[in-house]
Amino acid sequence: MKFKLNIPEPCHEDWQQMSPTQKGKFCASCQKEVIDFTKLSATEIARKTKNATQLCGRFTSTQLEQEYVSTSQNSLSRLGIALGLGSIIAVAQPSFAQEEKTAKVKVDAENDSQYNESTQAETQKDSITIKGTVIDEEGLPLPGVSVIQQNSSHGTQTDFDGNFSIKISDEDFNSEAHLIFSFIGTQEAVIRIEEKSINIVLKKEVCEVQNEIIRGKVELTKTNN
Repeated sequence: MKFKLNIPEPCHEDWQQMSPTQKGKFCASCQKEVIDFTKLSATEIARKTKNATQLCGRFTSTQLEQEYVSTSQNSLSRLGIALGLGSIIAVAQPSFAQEEKTAKVKVDAENDSQYNESTQAETQKDSITIKGTVIDEEGLPLPGVSVIQQNSSHGTQTDFDGNFSIKISDEDFNSEAHLIFSFIGTQEAVIRIEEKSINIVLKKEVCEVQNEIIRGKVELTKTNN
């Protein structure tokens, strides 16, 4: 299915005054999260908006003029095939599999207490603390900057001196994990975590003139297939 996105009644609330969230900002006027789509690809936008009903978003005028393609039918077909194969495999399992599972559960139960006792220690051991300072272009510390680990709800804020401290897993540290820094009146910064100490300079947000930013409730309009 091909479709376009439309915002019949653009929102005129001040984007800079909204509170940062993981996906965008929260509008106190309409009590809704406004998802920021301005930096997403066409594929990501199509996936996130294809079933939109009460979605509020922030788009560039170019994004609203673009035509998107939904891949839901192909995805459903692949899901149906996967479920079908799963059902065949499940039916074909020998009857003694249940007996083996029961025996395994008994063995696991005996080791539960030992496992649970070590879990907390391992979690603490595998955590890494990332520290840093956030300043503006004039070198002044920025208190209250939102610091969120990308693709998670894990976050914190900078203190009065612009300092922050956040724990992430050892696995995330060794992969392509990112921190999102956002503050009213500044450009959002997405930084890959490569060191345990990160110092950030947030630049003033520049209004886009050539590509207008439009916000509001999103409507989906089907186009010719």
